[in-house]
Amino acid sequence: MIRGLYTSATGMLAAQTRSEVIGDNVANVKTPGYKEEQASNISFPAQMIERVGGNQASEVVPIGGMGTGVGVDRAARSNVQGSIQTTDVKTDLALTSPGYFVVQTPGGERYTRNGQFQTDSNGMLQTSDGNAVLGVKGPIGPLSSDFSVKADGTVMDKGQSLDRLRVVDIPANALQREGQSLYSSSQPVQASATAQVLQGSIEASNVDISGQMVQMMTVMKAYEANQKVIQTEDSMLDKAVNEVGKI
Repeated sequence: MIRGLYTSATGMLAAQTRSEVIGDNVANVKTPGYKEEQASNISFPAQMIERVGGNQASEVVPIGGMGTGVGVDRAARSNVQGSIQTTDVKTDLALTSPGYFVVQTPGGERYTRNGQFQTDSNGMLQTSDGNAVLGVKGPIGPLSSDFSVKADGTVMDKGQSLDRLRVVDIPANALQREGQSLYSSSQPVQASATAQVLQGSIEASNVDISGQMVQMMTVMKAYEANQKVIQTEDSMLDKAVNEVGKI
């Protein structure tokens, strides 16, 4: 019975972690470039149970395996392309190909698919958080109101080529999320050879809100089921200690 308490407790903790991931997805359903995260359960290693003492005192009789609970695997990220939404805002840029924009943050270079950019008072292209958007030559700008961005990321201003947006490819397992739509990489990044940029549009979040609601209900039922198991185990322990022990 004690083992049952621990197993059910791990189930509740796993359900709580999964609900937090789902809640994070729902909160970012309107964040441009946000990629849905998915958490899956993994079982802890099973243990072999043996009974000591069969026909002979030293005999060990195998009984079978026993599960030791469940945990949550690290959240996987869905790299499905989000829908492209037209905004007709010049500073809004959408990637219609794999890859990530490169931005300069106080902590170093970071990567994002959130192309909802803006210009500061000096005409420098930046994120909504004030991080500079980088091109091959460095920060993009200063830009006039007449700038444009070609499909290959080349930034044109007053008919002249100013720079080209840095777009990099990063292995999915190397991405580490920071904040809502910023990522760092645990591996060296490479310039994308197939980058396609669409000006005046943004990539919407790829979160499937209806799917998240279904998952949330499933997680809640799993949590409640484990909660009831703990209550039953507690009741059985109470009877074993306070009632059976009196016999």
